Amino acid sequence: MQALLMVLAAQLLIAGGNLLVKLLDEQTPVFQLVLYRQLFATLLVLPFVWRLQGNLKISPLYRVHLLRAILIGLGNAVFMLAVLRLPLATVTAVIYTAPLLLMLLSAWWLKEHIGHRRRIAGLLGFCGILMISQPGAFNLYLLLALLGAAITALNSLVLKAYSGKEHPFSTLFWSNAFAMLFLLPATWYEGADFSWPVAQVGLSLGLFYVAMTYLIIHAYRRADASQLAPVEYTGLMFAAFFGWLFLDERLNLLMLAGIALVLFSSLLPSWNELARRFKRTAAKANPD
Repeated sequence: MQALLMVLAAQLLIAGGNLLVKLLDEQTPVFQLVLYRQLFATLLVLPFVWRLQGNLKISPLYRVHLLRAILIGLGNAVFMLAVLRLPLATVTAVIYTAPLLLMLLSAWWLKEHIGHRRRIAGLLGFCGILMISQPGAFNLYLLLALLGAAITALNSLVLKAYSGKEHPFSTLFWSNAFAMLFLLPATWYEGADFSWPVAQVGLSLGLFYVAMTYLIIHAYRRADASQLAPVEYTGLMFAAFFGWLFLDERLNLLMLAGIALVLFSSLLPSWNELARRFKRTAAKANPD
């Protein structure tokens, strides 16, 4: 249950960060934005890593961090392009195919068991995504969002496989530090002028990213990725609500039904545990 709450808190941070990106201009230089995000995240984690290690010895998992660095930089860039040009609920719905892909990849690569209830939860969550996004004409930015989802799922799979072999702060630091090797030349090639608003949003995203990644790492240490995957769909509710409240994006009945279906799918894998907790609470409240 604790792992599920951690993932839920992480999704709230992700939705808040996406809202900040959405409020920027559509022509925002995305590699510059991702560079600030990862740079600030690296600097935020540096004091904790220094205190943990006493110095900055390169991680023995540097090959893993190099792989994650490329996935982080590329995945965030294509996703932010989609966020800037699609409705918040739509792009979030598309990117949240990542948990379903993660569930499938975890069963294949990590040999995690996917029970009947988890399969149903994944299918229901995907149906809810279609109801929220209501895809019509396919366009480039939807394709970019799908590409971002695939990259995110692969990154999460790598993180799951190695999350127990290194301290979370070390994982955060080295993956982001190595990302500079990819993001600095990409930002130079982009050729955009320095922007204070982009830097400010990048700082906020860095704060959110550190907190979100720390929560997800600890969640993966406590539960299977296939169990946590449906819970990640709950970020759609936050995205739809933020889009309606701050961006004047309309919510119709089909979208609301999709949100409800996604919420149900997130609860289904832990239904037995939730029922036991409810019975224990009711028993304590009514001892007679």
